Amino acid sequence: MDNKQSQLNEKLVDLSDEIHILTNETTKNESSTSDEILDFLKQEYTNYREFANSDRESFMNLVNVFFVSLGILVTGGIIILYWIFGQTRNEVQESADLTIKKSVSEIEENAERQIKSLLPPKLKNIEEKFTELQRFMDNQHKLRNSKVLVLTPENKKEEMEKLEVRRIREIVGEVDVSTLGNLGYFKGKLENKKIDLIVYRYEKLENAAQENKIREYIKILKKNNSRIPIVIYTKSKLEGEDESSVNSYYYSTFANMPVTLTTNMISLLSIISYEKKIEEN
Repeated sequence: MDNKQSQLNEKLVDLSDEIHILTNETTKNESSTSDEILDFLKQEYTNYREFANSDRESFMNLVNVFFVSLGILVTGGIIILYWIFGQTRNEVQESADLTIKKSVSEIEENAERQIKSLLPPKLKNIEEKFTELQRFMDNQHKLRNSKVLVLTPENKKEEMEKLEVRRIREIVGEVDVSTLGNLGYFKGKLENKKIDLIVYRYEKLENAAQENKIREYIKILKKNNSRIPIVIYTKSKLEGEDESSVNSYYYSTFANMPVTLTTNMISLLSIISYEKKIEEN
């Protein structure tokens, strides 16, 4: 029994040592395994954070691109809508203005026709006379404000100033006298629209069939499509090219005396004024 007990005790001691050894190894193994797991988890967490940050940056970039694209689309849409509706609005406004003007014109014409239809014949005659009187007064007013250019040879300028130019000044508002050789002055007055009527003193040289200068002035008037009336004031007869040139200008006439000069001036200005009024209506 003692031997058995002694052997059992030895075995117990051996078992206790083995258990202690195993316990220490297990502890070491568990500690080592825990460290490895912790390192693994840390690495995975780091990887996850990097992945999350990368995804967040990508998402924010996508959001920025979206809003920039949305802003471009909205701006383009606004421009297109403004252009479409702006054009439409202008067209509608122009159409409305034309319609209103046309309606007003039609109303005025209808009203005028109805009023005239209600007037007795005597009143109609009075109305026509009043219209003619008004036109005559307008012509006289324009005559008084007309600008006349007198073209004369140098040797006849003083003579013209004493009689013809003095009478013309009593009829019109402004009279300018220039010699025939001053073509540049004439062109300047013509371009600046400072002439309403021209009086041309036609005087042939001794032993000359024509005067020559008249053709240059008529040519300038026709080149400018002018409608300025011209009175050829002369006591001699025009011949050849001079006569053809003057006759080719529609707004020309002749005068051989101071009285016929002023009379023809008034007649020509009245005709031009009447034609302009017809064109305006």
